[in-house]
Amino acid sequence: MEHLAKKISDLRATLPKRNDFARRTVEHLAAQGKQFSKQQVYNVIGGRYPNVDVAEAFIIVVEAERERIADLEVRATKAAA
Repeated sequence: MEHLAKKISDLRATLPKRNDFARRTVEHLAAQGKQFSKQQVYNVIGGRYPNVDVAEAFIIVVEAERERIADLEVRATKAAA
């Protein structure tokens, strides 16, 4: 689990300093019927507290955001052409 915590922490370091990934992770978990606070999410992605559910939700949120940005870049390129 420590290896996963390191990867999550490294992933977090690649994100912009000001973002809403913790809030969106809490919302994603709430949609699954799981209750977590933003502080709990920060503790998991900071490597202080291992939790597979939170780690998985965080990764899902980050992947969705990266996909959204990539799609937006493609659309912007098409619009500019």
